[in-house]
Parts: sequence; structure tokens; C-alpha cells
Amino acid sequence: MSNRSQRRMLMKNWHISAIVIGIILALLGLYSVFVISGETNRKNAECTEKTIGTITGVTKSGSTYLTDIEYVIEESEMNTTIEAKKDLGVGNTIDIYYEPLSWSHIYIDGVSPTGTKDVLFGLVVTLVGAAFIGAGVMTLRKKKSNGI
Repeated sequence: MSNRSQRRMLMKNWHISAIVIGIILALLGLYSVFVISGETNRKNAECTEKTIGTITGVTKSGSTYLTDIEYVIEESEMNTTIEAKKDLGVGNTIDIYYEPLSWSHIYIDGVSPTGTKDVLFGLVVTLVGAAFIGAGVMTLRKKKSNGI
């Protein structure tokens, strides 16, 4: 345990730590808004070929549903499990879009994540970073006005 004078020394320059943490959070948020969301949307846009998938199973998992889908790409049988917000119904068919050259990424309209979630996350993190920066700057100004 540290004594009171050690704690005071640690807290003496906490405003600098708050500003640095705020800058890091703001940069992370902006990166999420502009880079990660764009990359997600770009990958989804590359899924240009369409096939029909059949829902083979639905399992409730908390507030979401784990949905098993079987589909065929160029005579190759494929299956995947996705997380959906609603029960899509066993036996129903669904449109699946995939990358024609690699088949490594699929996109299901209304189910697959888009860049919107990344933008929302980025905006929240940027605002939290701005709050840290604001608190640090306000404390620094208060210390300068008090002559400390």
C-alpha cells in the first residue's frame, strides 16, 4: 500500500494520463468509423454471386438464434451457422450472396453484419475519448489558474 504522499504524487499529473487515454480512444473510434466499417462494407459488396440456402436448424442462444444453413456453390455442398436476431424458420429458403472467386465470405441480406454497427461503436468510443480529453484539459486549466 502506498502512503498519502505517494498517492498525491501519482494523482498530481493524472490529467496528462486522461488526455493521452482520450486521444487513444478517439483515434480508435475514428479508425472504427472510417476504416473498419468501410472494410466490412467492401467485403459485403464483393459478394456478387447468388445461391439459395435452406435453413436446416434453429437453436435459441440467449437473445439470438443460431441458424444452420445448407447451400450449394458450383456443385459443392456447403453449410454454415449464422447468428440471427429472429427465428428464420426451419425449412425456409434464403438468398445467400458469395464471392465468386474464393467463396470465403458470404453475405445474407438483413442477417449479416454491415458497417453500421462499426460506425455506431466508433462514435461511442470517440465520444468517450472526447470526454477524457475534456476532463484532462479542464483539470489542467484549473491547476494553471490556481498556480499549482
